[in-house]
Amino acid sequence: MAQLTPDSSHAPRGTAGTEDSYVISPMQQGMLFHSLLAPHSEMYVRQVILSLHEGVDAAALRRAWEAAVRRHAILRSGLRWEGLDEPMQEVHAHAPVPFEEADWRGLSGAERDARLESFLQAERQRGFDFSRPPLMRLHLFRFAEEDYRLVWTFHHVLSDASSDVLLLKEVFSRYEASRRGEDAEPASATPFSEHAEWLRRLDADGARAYWRGLLEGFAGPTPLPAASSRAAGESSRPSGEQSVRLPEELTSALKSFAQRHGLTLNTLMQAAWALLLGAYSREREVVFGAARACRRSALGGRGAEEIVGPFVNILPVRVPVSDDAPLAAWLKGLRDQWLAMRDYEHTPLVKIQEWVGLPHGVPLFDSVLTFDRRQMNTLLRALGEGWLRREVRTIQARTNYGLTLAGYGEDSFLLSIRYDTGRFDGATVRRMLGHLREAFEGFLRHEGGRLSDISLLPEAELHQVLYEWNGTRIDYPADACAHALFEAQAARAPEATALVFGDSRVTYGELEARANRLAHRLRRLDVGAETRVGLLLGRSPELVVGVLGVLKAGGAYVALDPAYPKERLSFILRDARAGVLLTQAGLAEGLEGHAEHVIRLDEDWQSIAAESARRPHAEASTRNAAYVIYTSGSTGTPKGVVVEHRSLCNLISWHNRAFAVGPEDRATQLAGLGFDASVWEMWPYLAAGASLYLPDEETRLSPTRLVEWLASEGVTICFLPTPLAEEVLSSEWPRLAALRIMLTGGDRLQRARPAAAPFRLVNNYGPTEATVVTTSCVVADAGADGAAPPIGRPISNAQVYILSRRLRPVPVGAPGELYVGGEVLARGYLSRPGLTAESFIPNPFADAPGARLYRTGDLGRFLPDGAIEFLGRVDHQVKIRGFRIELGEIEATLKQHPAVKQCVAVAREDAPGNRYIAAYVVADEQADADGAALRDFLRRHLPEHAVPAAFVTLDRLPLTANGKIDRERLPAPDESQSRRAAFVAPRSPVEESLAEVWKDVLGVERVGVHDNFFELRGNSLLVVRLISRLRQMFEVDLPLNLLFEAPTVAQLAVRIAEAQLGGVEADADEAARLLEELERLPDEAVRAMLDGDVS
Repeated sequence: MAQLTPDSSHAPRGTAGTEDSYVISPMQQGMLFHSLLAPHSEMYVRQVILSLHEGVDAAALRRAWEAAVRRHAILRSGLRWEGLDEPMQEVHAHAPVPFEEADWRGLSGAERDARLESFLQAERQRGFDFSRPPLMRLHLFRFAEEDYRLVWTFHHVLSDASSDVLLLKEVFSRYEASRRGEDAEPASATPFSEHAEWLRRLDADGARAYWRGLLEGFAGPTPLPAASSRAAGESSRPSGEQSVRLPEELTSALKSFAQRHGLTLNTLMQAAWALLLGAYSREREVVFGAARACRRSALGGRGAEEIVGPFVNILPVRVPVSDDAPLAAWLKGLRDQWLAMRDYEHTPLVKIQEWVGLPHGVPLFDSVLTFDRRQMNTLLRALGEGWLRREVRTIQARTNYGLTLAGYGEDSFLLSIRYDTGRFDGATVRRMLGHLREAFEGFLRHEGGRLSDISLLPEAELHQVLYEWNGTRIDYPADACAHALFEAQAARAPEATALVFGDSRVTYGELEARANRLAHRLRRLDVGAETRVGLLLGRSPELVVGVLGVLKAGGAYVALDPAYPKERLSFILRDARAGVLLTQAGLAEGLEGHAEHVIRLDEDWQSIAAESARRPHAEASTRNAAYVIYTSGSTGTPKGVVVEHRSLCNLISWHNRAFAVGPEDRATQLAGLGFDASVWEMWPYLAAGASLYLPDEETRLSPTRLVEWLASEGVTICFLPTPLAEEVLSSEWPRLAALRIMLTGGDRLQRARPAAAPFRLVNNYGPTEATVVTTSCVVADAGADGAAPPIGRPISNAQVYILSRRLRPVPVGAPGELYVGGEVLARGYLSRPGLTAESFIPNPFADAPGARLYRTGDLGRFLPDGAIEFLGRVDHQVKIRGFRIELGEIEATLKQHPAVKQCVAVAREDAPGNRYIAAYVVADEQADADGAALRDFLRRHLPEHAVPAAFVTLDRLPLTANGKIDRERLPAPDESQSRRAAFVAPRSPVEESLAEVWKDVLGVERVGVHDNFFELRGNSLLVVRLISRLRQMFEVDLPLNLLFEAPTVAQLAVRIAEAQLGGVEADADEAARLLEELERLPDEAVRAMLDGDVS
């Protein structure tokens, strides 16, 4: 057991009119802080609703409560923190009990129920004035002659669940005695102050060693499946609650299981939650908070059972979640940790956080578990007599944690989750409860198994994610080759315009003839099925002729972008073993030796034109290769992706059906040949008889000119890489623009469609290995939550699975790696069977023999409607100073700042060992993306360790040849862009005063005006202390959350000055009028006014 230190400090006496005054317990301090931070948020306000099916003597009931308040000092206590280093509990001699009555007998049952629920929420949100005890209110509602509702609303600083039962037993025992005429005054109870004093004298050495050992290597709180990226702690919305009661048979089986293994239901609940957190976070180790009822060990085990007060403590539980762990041994380890914690269960959480060395904004956990063997209603009704006519309902207190799971080990196990509705939705929480039940059933089904045997998905959800959402089967021309679809259009409408490039136009008939002539020349060079032909061509009609000609000859083209370095082009030609290279004059210099035949489609066309214009006989089939595109490998060596005609035809068929493409459409061809989007930009439109428009290079690279060109050419459908699309979306569009669909993809889209945009925005996702597009969805207009648009659902004949590391489906809402199956899959990597086998694996969910899955390396999660949210790369999560950081989350949050047009976050290590996050920002033209402002904005939404160390403003983000952000070309930040700015001493009397108070409160030797309070190890208790001191020093009312909004001396000085000005804001119009008059005055008059000479 924890030992007491020999010297006991005595709490100071309180203010006049109080019986006693003492420093509140650490748990109470935490509750007070969060309640002050969000005063109307229900924070730590609890409610007990008693249904009294009996005649009620309201006067006697009031007297019983008044007697309880007199007997228990804590019920007569208020809290004082203004001007004090530590908050104090002040016990008043008298505290009138707020007891109100209302007669609702005239209301219908439905009206009563609705009014009661509305009242309960309003009463919780009302909160309490901590200086005015009692911190409780009572309301008695009469529903019928013998039907009442007693509502007891109180703050958690007064009581815990055990105290609630104790108090209610006492009150109603006193009430019944009073009705019998027995009104003897009860003896005073042992005060909670004894426990608070005992806590202050505990020896911390053993606890420090235990908690440091348990949490060694702790790397940040386990992330939760939030529906919103809104920061924890913002409490403007009410909390929600969802519950599920397990069947009695399942509960009985769980109790038997626990008994066989020497466990408790509490252990099983913690284990189920650990599995759920592991699945939702992809972490191999999870941490959550668990409430411990510390009453028995309080005061060294001497007589705390009858004391009313909050004896509960919240402590971290750290659980490894290894798939290979034997279930029984894993459960035993969890039980042993819980038992070992007993000796240190009184340790304040704030101390544990301090010992672990967590910076501001990094909590130990974001979910809390509480467990009771019985609900309050069961415990009280077990007393018999009058309690058999009463029913008790409790409403959990809202905490500062995202989720609070409460379990009650009744005959049918009750699980209830209270949650922050700003971060979680009811559907997500209901699914989580279903996953918990599956975990419990998994324990029973796999008693002798391993953790990997347990699935969290109910049968219906498993069917949904595997089959229902992948039910994309639809007919497509699976027996055709891509060029045959073009040929059908050329035969149908030979005079229709196929290509437009500047002033030149090419009809379908002309394009067919040119491609046929080229195909005949290629056939002379032995090009046929599975023959690879290099294409090194710029955006021009020759590019389209080259692509068609190769396929008509039966070959497969190898995409070569002129923007690529010569070394990369040389490698691709060697690796692809392309015997023929199609190019243009000047593009192939230095590459001639890599191909046996080099054909320049401009210089050599006169010779090619002599070939036949009739279609050649090609021996290619739908299973033959259509093209090879090289992608960057993780080793830096490009790898060629081989795509067959059948997959290309599926893309064409889906696209033209999804977007109703027809001959009247005008589409763009913007992407370079090396970007697989070029495939998508070309083939569907040529197969539909639409016209392809090719811009010149200057237009393609200028967002302003591009918008003008799209409008002037009457383009109806275009594809823009994500960075370019985000720029163009902020442009002003001509009212008469014909554009009806803007397609985008290639990077994570952060911007929604502006409401004024005259077209549909469609977000798309797909690796090159899955034939360009795998998922797609129309992007909704910009919403209030600022959430990034999803990537949609699988296209026709594609399947997308979101799987764990063990290739198991993850729950809806949980992150996992994206795996793609179906007709969209490429054949594999050219001449790399080992890499192909590693990336293209057997599909365990398909019935068809030989079905495969492609491992994308991307993270995503299913949204409730089946759409997929893209979460970044599996390897896009980095660690800085031991803390996990998701770069995509930084980008998504930064993008919500109104001054940010585009952004990217990267991890840099410009010097060995100096690893940090840098954010690169393109500012909106109408706003100033100041680094300090952006930093402060992120601090309000992200933990401190996720705030970039440097901010760099750029005119444009560097792009690759394919239009994606080129992270390798981002410049290194200079010293002026680092957050570690040089020390700046206070520059004004206010800043000097603030710096002195900071030094005293924080215990540091010097404070600069740009130092961050929380970076100097400020915590919640010190926030309360500092704000209290500042209120007295400057005689202004400063909210507790001010320090989170203005965490530096310089910022705080400005906010204090604003507060001291008082009503100046209210007179803004008058001030503006006076400023206008001042501007019209001559300089001499203004100087005179300043000198006081003008009245």
